Amino acid sequence: MQNRSRCGFAEAAARRHAVLKNGDLPRREGLVLRNRMRLCAALLCCVLLCSCDGIVLGGKNVEELLRAPRPSERQSAVQTALNAYLGETLQLKYPRGGAEPDPVIFADLDGDGAEEAAVLYTAESKGQNVHLSVLEQDGSGGWSIAYEVMGLSTEVAEVELAEVFGGSTQLVVGYANANLVDKYLEVYDYRDVTIYSACKQPYDAYLLGDLTGSGRTELAVAAATSEPGGLSLQLFVPDGRAMTAAQGVELDERLEKCTALYATRCGAARGLIVDGSVSSGAASQLLCWEDGVLFPYPDKEEGGDVFARSQRSRTLSALGPQDLLGTGEVLIPEVGASIATLQSARRFYPVEWMNYLCEQPLQQFGVYDADHNYFVRLPTEWQDNMTVSAQSESDWQIRSKEDNSLLCAVRVADRAAANGTYTQAAQLAEKKVLVYFGESCTAVQANLIRRGVAVLG
Repeated sequence: MQNRSRCGFAEAAARRHAVLKNGDLPRREGLVLRNRMRLCAALLCCVLLCSCDGIVLGGKNVEELLRAPRPSERQSAVQTALNAYLGETLQLKYPRGGAEPDPVIFADLDGDGAEEAAVLYTAESKGQNVHLSVLEQDGSGGWSIAYEVMGLSTEVAEVELAEVFGGSTQLVVGYANANLVDKYLEVYDYRDVTIYSACKQPYDAYLLGDLTGSGRTELAVAAATSEPGGLSLQLFVPDGRAMTAAQGVELDERLEKCTALYATRCGAARGLIVDGSVSSGAASQLLCWEDGVLFPYPDKEEGGDVFARSQRSRTLSALGPQDLLGTGEVLIPEVGASIATLQSARRFYPVEWMNYLCEQPLQQFGVYDADHNYFVRLPTEWQDNMTVSAQSESDWQIRSKEDNSLLCAVRVADRAAANGTYTQAAQLAEKKVLVYFGESCTAVQANLIRRGVAVLG
């Protein structure tokens, strides 16, 4: 892999579109036909409500029709100005995810002190691809078109604003096909009334930020390589008004696809966590920086296969890397065998949260409730001296293995159902995670547990 090269881009293969056509229904009397028609109508409703990705009504994605909020007065003014410029009614393209949920984004893109409006949309005269237009305020309360470009695909996967070059704000757009399988990233730099492309790349996942501790904004991109089944991560750094590839790393051959990137740290040490899918479910690979070079860690020759220990089944998809304390230290979960109980098999899992950038990698230990998706931190001294038992679907206990004394009880319920004996530790949708401490649990241990309950996202 070349050490420094300008961002490249490979064109996507032509998309295939499924067209749903209505045929003529033969006339037929009788109860059987009416029942079949009712069944078809019910199935169609299910498709429209539950599987909207491929259904288009009047040129609009059903998902967008269902979720599109009422535009603000400013958004309406921008949309009206753009419609007048196009000579037709545009269709806003809502991002499927990412930091910016709206297709009309207001920001000072060129650093002149005034906000511009960036709009992601499709129009009948423009073809199927998403287009990006930037509008500027005209001084009389209106908006005028400044520049427009065609996007890289038909859908918007995610949008983010970032200060990459300093003094202005760049727009980062992830494009995708309808099922979000083929994705393409572009970093836009708006200046001198022109939209410039600072970088564009195929991608599975990306991450922006000061990733190496250099004080500048860097871009990490994970994507498939030209080799069958191969994945790599490239680091792009600012170079003038462009993003240049500084270095790349081939990822573990067991990874099938990257789903997320995380920046992590321990003191001055910094690293990247690559989370992705494997044949058995999911796993995490740790990359770390040393003397400005990114490499897999730990070295297999030094022992320890972090990737293998991080593998988790598909049923534990929500149990990925987490910044449990909000300190910037993202931890990798290592999940033990499920704790089977008479009332609830394959629900509870012991978890060790690891940061291999630290001298002592084990940062937290506890139990994960897979049914309700929350983690309870426990004292590490309990790790080999406890049993877990489920009293019901909402109650479970931790007891000492030595004398069976109660250490801690956990309940998912309304606050009123606790009868004053439990303490709230976390909010879980409309329910609460409540904890009760037995006599064998010290005050220090109780405080650690109470503060260590985390609902995972």
